[in-house]
Amino acid sequence: MRVIVTGAAGFVGRHLVSELDGAGYEVLGIDVLEGPDGGPPDGYQISPGKEYRRCDLTLSDETRAVIAEWKPQGVFHLAAQSSAARSFDRPRETFEINIFGSLNILEAVRLFTGSSGEPVRILSVGSCEEYGKKGPDEMPLAEESRVEPVSPYAVSKAAQSMLMLQYNAAYGIDNVVTRSFSHTGPGQSDRFVLSSFARQCAEIKAGSSEPKIKVGNLDVTRDFLDVRDVVTAYRLLFEKGKGGTVYNVCRGEGVALKNALLALTGMTGRDVEIEVDPVLFRPADVPVLVGDNGRLRGDTGWSPSIATEEMLTDLFVFWETNIKKFQVGSG
Repeated sequence: MRVIVTGAAGFVGRHLVSELDGAGYEVLGIDVLEGPDGGPPDGYQISPGKEYRRCDLTLSDETRAVIAEWKPQGVFHLAAQSSAARSFDRPRETFEINIFGSLNILEAVRLFTGSSGEPVRILSVGSCEEYGKKGPDEMPLAEESRVEPVSPYAVSKAAQSMLMLQYNAAYGIDNVVTRSFSHTGPGQSDRFVLSSFARQCAEIKAGSSEPKIKVGNLDVTRDFLDVRDVVTAYRLLFEKGKGGTVYNVCRGEGVALKNALLALTGMTGRDVEIEVDPVLFRPADVPVLVGDNGRLRGDTGWSPSIATEEMLTDLFVFWETNIKKFQVGSG
């Protein structure tokens, strides 16, 4: 099956391309990034059946051209400005990428389907941040839970999800929508909280940093999955998910950030000072987010295979192994 993965050069995109490649899909990865020679960016390895092309999804002509030329049977739409914290500083950029990029994908698929008669299925990746602030007594959150976004990022992802469902209802565009909860794993940028903790802990263990970590709000609980479980869920939802349906992608249990940090600092073998820095707090934050994955399990047979402890260990080992490369400016 021929498919396109948007955001293919990103953290989850690279893992998803490998997952699909291993399952026999013919994959075109697209992203705005490119290497110095005009080809794929560093870290995106080309192999048989796995191609890459630069494409800016905020440009409708570029998006339509890729769909028309590649003639995919499916699109895994991951491309996004994916940081809630960044969205407060760059709301316009967040909306342009997440909302208008998604609209351009939908229009390109609609026009291609109309001209060719070939159906195209879209898997659209949304976010648990769409649910907004909920009390601990409302956990775990099911797909029917009220959407009440509190950040520009969450607003943009809620709009993306609604666009997908509207195009399904109005034009019959076959799509499956996720509300993906927090995830991490090897290769994640240290702009994200657990990866940031893991990198700092790896530096402390290596002796290149003092045994002190600056943190923001640790009084939050999140439902974290390993990225390798996430991409398996995406593939199975593409294959088995019901069209026009929203699915939570989550573990189904929460971990307090303070406990995750304690586990990571324990891997350093040193006493680590934790310094709370108010500058690192978000203007608005959601204290608890835990999802109900019953619909995902029931429709696809998926279940998480990587425990929280293994997820954190693998993340720490990634940074321990790669810290010198990133310190010299290549990452």
